[in-house]
Amino acid sequence: MVNNGLYLPDYPLGHLIAFQIEEHFRRLNAPMGPEFERLCQLGSITPDAWMRQGIDAPLSAEPLLAATERALADLQRRTD
Repeated sequence: MVNNGLYLPDYPLGHLIAFQIEEHFRRLNAPMGPEFERLCQLGSITPDAWMRQGIDAPLSAEPLLAATERALADLQRRTD
């Protein structure tokens, strides 16, 4: 980790991307295979450009924060 400082930022970025893609596939009302292939064929572009072309949304923490709010609200309803 000390020798590869540029490697460490990949972790949170990768988690944000993975979460947004999972949400995209959850909302998808079509077969997953062709959509997965389309995403994989976008090529070597910046992460934000890839997300904008792939799922029509910028790379953002907002979907993760929204899911957290939903989970907390659900937890609150269950404990009331």
